[in-house]
Amino acid sequence: MNSIQELTEKYSGKYSEDYLKRINSPMGKYIYQPKSGVIEVDGTKITINLNEVSGAMPVTEPFRITLHLDKVYETELVIYPKNLWNNFLDLILPKRKGFIPKSIKKQFWFGGNKDLLKQLVSDITFTEKIINERIYIATGDKPINQIVLTPQYGIKDMEQFEKFVYILKQIENKIKKTQKTRT
Repeated sequence: MNSIQELTEKYSGKYSEDYLKRINSPMGKYIYQPKSGVIEVDGTKITINLNEVSGAMPVTEPFRITLHLDKVYETELVIYPKNLWNNFLDLILPKRKGFIPKSIKKQFWFGGNKDLLKQLVSDITFTEKIINERIYIATGDKPINQIVLTPQYGIKDMEQFEKFVYILKQIENKIKKTQKTRT
């Protein structure tokens, strides 16, 4: 049983996978099989997708965990592991986003709604959950109706998946909270 199937069974969700597709190319044979699961956690729809590719060349296609919001919100958020460019910007603009604790500022780049970011980084449990994880979190451009979390190295086990769901649910709660205080 694959990991998406295991997750959907645990949460009594729906699992689906496309037919196995084999493609011959000049570089060799590729095998492609998209898989997805839909679950509900605390009344929120979450989808898990994997476009699995294997064959001639080692290719990694990441899991994509998407939390679907109950309505459209006017906010945006981006969190991803820092790279050399982000470290350079921090040297040039040290005061930028000074409210972010150094422990997570060393590891992640944060962008988007400042009120939302302040709430997230002040949540100790949230920061403890994301530290030492290689994850990408994005809402896309305004208006938004979903939050996407992409772990760089897939999902190791059920415990890590539940950690990712917790992270998404915290972001959802903070989005709802910041939107209520703004209107």
